[in-house]
Amino acid sequence: MNDIQRFENLKKTIENDPTNFQARRELAVLCLDLGFDQVAMKHLSYLIGVFPNDANLYFNAGICWEKLKHPKYALNAYKKAVELKGDDPDFLYNLALACEANGLDDEAILNLKKVICIKSDDSNAFFSIGVLYAKRGESDKAIKCFKKAIVNNYSDYFAHFHLAQQYKKTGQVDKAFEEYSKVIELSPDYSWAYYNIAQIYWERNDAKNAILMLRKTIEKNKKDIDACKLLANIYINSGDEKQALRFVAAVLKQFGHNGDFYYFAAKIYEKIKNYELYAKNLELALNYPQTLTYNHSAVQKELMQFRKNAKNAAENV
Repeated sequence: MNDIQRFENLKKTIENDPTNFQARRELAVLCLDLGFDQVAMKHLSYLIGVFPNDANLYFNAGICWEKLKHPKYALNAYKKAVELKGDDPDFLYNLALACEANGLDDEAILNLKKVICIKSDDSNAFFSIGVLYAKRGESDKAIKCFKKAIVNNYSDYFAHFHLAQQYKKTGQVDKAFEEYSKVIELSPDYSWAYYNIAQIYWERNDAKNAILMLRKTIEKNKKDIDACKLLANIYINSGDEKQALRFVAAVLKQFGHNGDFYYFAAKIYEKIKNYELYAKNLELALNYPQTLTYNHSAVQKELMQFRKNAKNAAENV
């Protein structure tokens, strides 16, 4: 029997006997699994009215409110679940996440620590505390938590990635590089790891390996515009104008009009002394301000200065 058939059977059972609470409970959970969140909430609300001290019902209601995008209601439901059954690590963990969703980070950390008191090897709890500490800028504490998460679950590549981010942030670049490499070992398709390794190579003036990693990034995620920007910059700064032009043209073809990439094109044409296309691409860059991350006023001033110089040169001929 598949889930839809089971759904229909449970629905008929409840229609024939509305007081069949076990069938209603099973239907509510099944509705959550199937994405019928409004129907699930209807049955959970009914059951809570009958069994007001059932912690599991409040826990499932919390999940349902989250899916319905009502974080405050979810928080209240999880609080009630924990009030009724405070030693359940799953209840405490979901309560912590709901606290974070409602901007209550201190309460979130407190509840995650309670999870660890009950379940000392809970890697998810250590990871989540690490994320909260990182969010607050407390890198040393975040690093300790991510390392604990990895001790308890080495295959958690998210923990390795976040640990690498904190190492990079605190200037421990070699350790960051090592952790990004572990991410790739564990998850070869995780494009952000390649991108961050590329950044490290570029910062070390290793253009060759930076380019290789950025190509890998784009291979894994063709929509990564930041990787495309960095690769374009490297081509330009490395003096490979032909490759730079080919790449910028390919990006514009893929993504459409983009202020940054028109600006890149302008800088390439300036380097090869094609001043007509230099000016044209500066104009195009200014025509798409929503995708031009460079200072608009500075780009406009650059174009005006070029026109002024060109006019003066023409008048002096």
